[in-house]
Amino acid sequence: MKKIISIFIFLAISLVSLGQDQLLNIAKEYYRNGEYDKAADTYKQLLEYQPKNNDIFLGYYNSLLELNRTKEAEKIVAKRIKANKTEKSNYLLLAKLYKKQDDKKKLKKTIKKYVEGAGQNSITAQRMAKELENEGFVQEALDLYLLSKKKNKEDPYLFAEDLALLYSKMGQEEKAAESLLDLYVVEKRKSESIKATLQQMYTSKEAMNALKKKVLKRSTKEPDNIAYYDLLSWIYIQQDDYESAYRQIKSIDVRLSEDGRRVLGYARTCLREKKYKAALKSYDFVIGKEGSPYISLAQSEKLTTLKEQLIHKPNYTAEDVKAVSDFYGSFLTENPRFKSSQTVREYADLLARYQNNLPKAIEVLQEVVDMPRADKLLKGRCKLDMGDYELLRGNVWESTLLYSQVDKAFKEDMLGEEAQFRNAKLTFYRGDFKYAQMQLDILKASTTELISNDAIDLSVLIIENNPIKDSDDTPLRIYAQADLLIYQTKFKEGLHYLDSLAAEYPSHPLLDNVLMKRSEIAMGKREYNEAALYLQKIIDQHGEDVLADDALYQLALINEEHFNNKDEAKRLFEKLILDYPGSTFAERARKNFRRLRGDVLGES
Repeated sequence: MKKIISIFIFLAISLVSLGQDQLLNIAKEYYRNGEYDKAADTYKQLLEYQPKNNDIFLGYYNSLLELNRTKEAEKIVAKRIKANKTEKSNYLLLAKLYKKQDDKKKLKKTIKKYVEGAGQNSITAQRMAKELENEGFVQEALDLYLLSKKKNKEDPYLFAEDLALLYSKMGQEEKAAESLLDLYVVEKRKSESIKATLQQMYTSKEAMNALKKKVLKRSTKEPDNIAYYDLLSWIYIQQDDYESAYRQIKSIDVRLSEDGRRVLGYARTCLREKKYKAALKSYDFVIGKEGSPYISLAQSEKLTTLKEQLIHKPNYTAEDVKAVSDFYGSFLTENPRFKSSQTVREYADLLARYQNNLPKAIEVLQEVVDMPRADKLLKGRCKLDMGDYELLRGNVWESTLLYSQVDKAFKEDMLGEEAQFRNAKLTFYRGDFKYAQMQLDILKASTTELISNDAIDLSVLIIENNPIKDSDDTPLRIYAQADLLIYQTKFKEGLHYLDSLAAEYPSHPLLDNVLMKRSEIAMGKREYNEAALYLQKIIDQHGEDVLADDALYQLALINEEHFNNKDEAKRLFEKLILDYPGSTFAERARKNFRRLRGDVLGES
């Protein structure tokens, strides 16, 4: 009998609990919909059953505040304070209420009670100051930080970053900067965090220039303090003044006897930002440091820089390519340990794509693949490259074999997915669109965004342009053949296929893709004016199609990098952001637009 009664009581409690959960959801829905009177009544009803439930209490309190029923709100908070005077958050609720009433006297008294005793423990003070700031009590948060700092005199730089951001929020930039600069000098481990905070505060060229003057003034007073020169180099990079940054970094490297380590790191930053002249100068400094352990590394990275500079040069010559290629060959002969490094892949790429020496490129990579101790991942990448180069010289089946070997060896790896995508592309080239689609459907779920996006793009191309069963798929076959020929840099033959497609199917939806391929051919031949014309046609004639955002982005890059027309590039980037906010190019366009506008950007 007792067992039956226990079960009955348990069921009754469960039903009551279930009913209260449903009622709480109803109250929340009322509040979301702005029906605050209904929300307040429902929360009040729930509070009778669960007086200690904080979510219900806050829901009731906020509903009363929205209804301007401040007396009732004050009464329920006062009741909570009386029941538990150690729960400081209740005083903050009361402060919000008095702020709403503009009752300065009561507000001051309540804030005093809220912060009472909080200053001694810096962790508690920081948490409570954050809560004050979040509720809009900025001055009060600042006062609490300063009080706690006064009570914790052993750490003169306590809350330096928090204070800086608060000073900045209050328009007191001078105090903000001083607070952070003081901290930067003594807290090396916080240098990156402080730079990030400075970046939040100084967002314009003028503001960053003011910061630079402040740091220069300090460095003049303390010429032996390395921290200021390090910070100056960072400021110069933000201002795109890489020559001045180099001088600062080289000076620190020499003074600290770092054997070029710091300059090497700076060279890598320059390379990443495509500042090739500054990168080469930095690498040369390291290479010239007799006895430095970084010499051969700097030499290999200098080669990477020379290659990147070459391929971004608008009018490079065969002699330019040969010179860089010879540098690679000499370096690898003199430094055989780099024959099992990424340097070999760079060399092979130069041979294959820029010197049209495919046999030599494949031979160089095969040497790596045959090395017993070479890194497995490097071997896999070399095989993928070899597959690409075999395709360039028309050996489709050899390409398939190499891609399949990598796919099999790296089943659970991104490299395997890359190999799968290349095989899917080969299937597309051969005109087997159904099988290609099956392969792409698997890759669309890839965890690697680039592979997933490429798979989606090719899949969309097939779906949109491959007709229903038993219909003519000739246009897509012609396009696939043209695509392969263009990949193989057989531009004349590729254009022939594109021209025949446009002539025979003048209304086919593939025409925007035809224009894009023509722009690619023009870019490959370094005929930038012609490339720009094709891209503009896509924007004008196919603005609603899938390639419009791509065309806008490419046209903006041509204007910036080849026409040196920064204003037009900026306009095009902005148009992409506004007209195609969901584009995969939108974020890159936004960054480029801000850079061209003159905003201070962080290091990427």
